[in-house]
Amino acid sequence: MRKNSFLVLLYLALFTLYSSNELTSQTLEYTNETAYLTEILSHTSKNGGKDVHFIGWFLNTSTLAIGEKHSLNLGLMMTHGGEPSANIVGDLQTFSNLEAGSLYGLYEMYYQYQADDFWIKFGQQDLNTDFLVSENALLFTHSSFGIDPVATINMPAPTYPVTSVALTTGINLSEKLKLKLGIFDGQFAIPRDNFLTVNWNIPRDEGLLYIIEPEFKMFNGRLIQKVGYFCHSGQFVDKETQNISRGLSAYYLVSDLLLAKKEEKTTNLFLQFNTSTKSVSDLNYYYGIGLRLTNHLRGKPNEIGLALGHAVLNDQFASVRNEYNLKSESIIEFNYKQEISDWLSLQPYFQWIGMNQITNNQKNPIIVALRAYIEF
Repeated sequence: MRKNSFLVLLYLALFTLYSSNELTSQTLEYTNETAYLTEILSHTSKNGGKDVHFIGWFLNTSTLAIGEKHSLNLGLMMTHGGEPSANIVGDLQTFSNLEAGSLYGLYEMYYQYQADDFWIKFGQQDLNTDFLVSENALLFTHSSFGIDPVATINMPAPTYPVTSVALTTGINLSEKLKLKLGIFDGQFAIPRDNFLTVNWNIPRDEGLLYIIEPEFKMFNGRLIQKVGYFCHSGQFVDKETQNISRGLSAYYLVSDLLLAKKEEKTTNLFLQFNTSTKSVSDLNYYYGIGLRLTNHLRGKPNEIGLALGHAVLNDQFASVRNEYNLKSESIIEFNYKQEISDWLSLQPYFQWIGMNQITNNQKNPIIVALRAYIEF
């Protein structure tokens, strides 16, 4: 049993905090920020359920900075609305990255040490805060462009709305090379009666999630290339034998490329790819590609995005065919984000979802929505 595995990591983090001789003389600074992301969406799926939905995510983050290098961070959140992707449309990858149902409670909660070329965090964390992130893909509303489905569907990934205890670190090895490492609890903290709780107990069967992500800056900084690997040491079901197998691993790529820049106007491209251990994975691989145009229209800051995502399932296994009835799924998203004021931005978006079903092919659904970003 490894119930107390993270106690050792906690002691190391606390040692880093208290070993600073300057800590007692440093000043305290408290900051608080609140954001509300919400959208009204409609879909064309013929499955039973409402056609129009109102969903949202309310997030309050507090930071207590202790001098220049230490901080304590707390995130409180609440989500509202239904789950049209999971309960009605039935798409594999979740078309809105706000969808979470009705939840409330704790989000991220961690201590951070930040130096010039090094940082370390310990506590309740979201995997997608520091890993598998494309800066250009952050414009898009579909879930897979934030963190791909190979990571989220094949294993219990600790990412919005649920998180887990983790120890993560980042090191700047040179101007062109960064390295990020992380160890996460193998099972995220499961909500209790819609309450997002904290659970730092680590039974052996749940295992741990290890991740490493080198980041290369190439072509005079125009290309940011991340080459990552993660391994989950928990127990999984072998798709061929139906026996319990230990361990799942995956390799992934995340690329952000600056194609052109003229004053405030930029043209950017992102690429994503992830493939996992086939024998214990529902998804074989995923790739995403997208174009992001910034400030190509006159006036206040604006962005235009067009992206394609494609996920392929291991449909040669009977258990996968029976659960998903899919060979593959494609998503195309077009959106436009416009800043209205310092505290408000609006983003209409359109998505087409192509479901390559094995049997009973339904009409491919279309999603039309208007999202608002509100900062208090």
